[in-house]
Amino acid sequence: MKAVVWIVFAVFAVLWTGGAVVASELTRWTAQAVASGETVELGRAAAQWPVPDWMAWWVDPALVQAAQRALLWMVDTTSGLLPWAGAALGWLVPVIWVTWALGLLAVLLLAVGVHVLVKRVAGPGGPRPAR
Repeated sequence: MKAVVWIVFAVFAVLWTGGAVVASELTRWTAQAVASGETVELGRAAAQWPVPDWMAWWVDPALVQAAQRALLWMVDTTSGLLPWAGAALGWLVPVIWVTWALGLLAVLLLAVGVHVLVKRVAGPGGPRPAR
């Protein structure tokens, strides 16, 4: 039973670490894209895309065009703030890793607690026979 506790902990730790790596890399990539101004060009290009004919079955083309105009307005309005936003997004990477460490510590403490509990229930001579 103790082995199951540590196997579950190891699987969770691997998944938790993988999630932190993915979040960290996505945040770093987004921060670089925002700071370099690539998002402005992407936003302007997306605002110029023609509305596909098949989309008219699900969404009103006027609504899509209004969304594109809103995107273009937002890109033009915030383009001066993007270098600052890129630097601010860069600070999220350490926050992600601190959150990872605190979460892993909490799960480790939980695993240790369950390990001790299983050890006490089983007793020194192994599992107790059912009566």
